[in-house]
Amino acid sequence: MASAKGYALNFRACSGATIPDVVATQLGALGPTTSYVTLSVGGNDARFVSVLTECAKPAWMSNCTAAVDRAQAIITDQLPGGLASLYGQVLARAPQASVTVAGYPHIFNGEDCNAATWFSPAEEARLNATADLLNRTTAAAAARAGFAFLDPVPAFTGHAVCDDVEWLNGLSSPVSESYHPTRAGHASGYAPLMGAALTGSRVAVTQETLSSAALTAPALSEQQAGYAVQDARIRPQEFVLPDLKSPAARAAAARAGVDLSDPASMARADRAAEARQGRGRQEHS
Repeated sequence: MASAKGYALNFRACSGATIPDVVATQLGALGPTTSYVTLSVGGNDARFVSVLTECAKPAWMSNCTAAVDRAQAIITDQLPGGLASLYGQVLARAPQASVTVAGYPHIFNGEDCNAATWFSPAEEARLNATADLLNRTTAAAAARAGFAFLDPVPAFTGHAVCDDVEWLNGLSSPVSESYHPTRAGHASGYAPLMGAALTGSRVAVTQETLSSAALTAPALSEQQAGYAVQDARIRPQEFVLPDLKSPAARAAAARAGVDLSDPASMARADRAAEARQGRGRQEHS
């Protein structure tokens, strides 16, 4: 977007950053002459990647229900105050800027086409609902600060994991790329969504735009090298592939009466354990 419009860019986004990380390492890029700010934060604060890691396991060796409940509690109880403080600091540092906040898409479409993960339709629905809660909470905080909020859910509909045209990675190689937007997701999902808000007109990701952006890479890399020490303190939250050969998995299988050599046995136990977790949640709610 910066290359398409001729903007000077200070790209401080960092994978794994939480609200405290943004405050500590990124706000120094802002100043009285800053014209545009875009940010997306909150998912790491709710430890959403850890929730995905838990929910990807069979229910007989995990508790997706409890993990989602914890994430939703963080979003409801802690995130509003953190976002309000962050947005206030953005306003103080860049009082003339137009600020646009991006939300999170739905990752799932109700099926799991990856053989090594165990997301059920009900779990996927709750994970998508958690993204909606995160978006509503972020939108409310952005509105109070006078910022624009853009919800990417409509743009990504039909392009979730396991859709015919995915704009989000499912289980990927390297695993660290799992459940993040693909290049197509950024180019066809986020860029058109954000472009008009940031620049006043749609930004098309053409080959000319990409070539222009590539020419700025050396200078941008040199600029960002000055932040390397700060950025090194941030550890990306990475999805962890379920390991059914681990001692913990074998112990859980023994407790649940699961035959790890029999996919049908594992599937039956998974459905039964998930049902028990769901009943337990209803009894405590």
